[in-house]
Amino acid sequence: MAKHGDGLGHEIVKAVINGEIIEPITFSKVKEFCDKSGIQASENHMRVILSNASENTHSPTYKKYFERVGKGEYRILPEHRRQPKYFWLNVDYQVYNWAFSMAKVGSAQTYSNYNPNGNKRKNEICFKSIQIGDFVVAYETGEIKAITAICRVMDKYEKDDEILVDFQKTRDFEAFLDLNAMRATKTLNDCPVIQNHRGTLLELEANHFNIIMAMLDNRNAQGDYNGELLQAVRQSLADGSKERKQRLESRTILIPESYETTTRVFKRNPDVIAEVLIRAKGVCEKCKKPAPFRKALDGTPYLEVHHQIRLADGGEDTVDNAVAVCPNCHRELHFG
Repeated sequence: MAKHGDGLGHEIVKAVINGEIIEPITFSKVKEFCDKSGIQASENHMRVILSNASENTHSPTYKKYFERVGKGEYRILPEHRRQPKYFWLNVDYQVYNWAFSMAKVGSAQTYSNYNPNGNKRKNEICFKSIQIGDFVVAYETGEIKAITAICRVMDKYEKDDEILVDFQKTRDFEAFLDLNAMRATKTLNDCPVIQNHRGTLLELEANHFNIIMAMLDNRNAQGDYNGELLQAVRQSLADGSKERKQRLESRTILIPESYETTTRVFKRNPDVIAEVLIRAKGVCEKCKKPAPFRKALDGTPYLEVHHQIRLADGGEDTVDNAVAVCPNCHRELHFG
């Protein structure tokens, strides 16, 4: 399969989005991808597509897909990054004698837009719109009636009129999230999937996915403070900007409480972290580049929240005193 001009650049972008090429993009990674995928392209063409498709003065033959981040290293531009979508997958144990709650993390299951009787499933549009990299809550029907796992779409392919999607289990839970608990949650009252989840695959809004994740985290809370903070941040993200800002404005103590372990750790406010991450929109506020990767857990951009005046130096735990930065910039701020 030969790929010339703009075609190879497009294939590289797709490979990055699908996780087949890990950024930064290099010639050796592109060559390995082409060899594995059966793409016929000369070594010179591979090098040219990376360099030409990263310059403003590039040939009109090459669409600008990349930006240079180092010598021989590239990253796809933000406008070519697809934001992950979120879905609800109904898992019928009685029909398949198989469920995600029974499987190990990392295992996968394929679902088709046709049921075992050969008839097309309801909501076929979701099978058409779901893409590699999207996230799914696995809801088991029957007696369980609960979300038991989180999955990620690892592959999608078509055979004639059939659409096949591979869902890989990325996280399991000891405590499931049952349907009654979700229906009793006010912030999920406007979630149509929870009110009526008929069909196999249904699309979830991002805020509803975040609320569900916060509820799952709360039910499976870890005893350590970092785990508690992660769960509190998820809940803060799920609550919405209005609630966060009201809590932040009503605070009377800006210097966070600390506790003693082998080192001194500050109990940071999850609303501050959530607000700063939302403000950053997935872009490092120091180097202005997109987050270096997305978290496998939920597909959100990975940035770290840094206090400009250190808490250890009496800095306030406030949105104005914090920035969202990539790991490299965070290390530089501490040690550069």
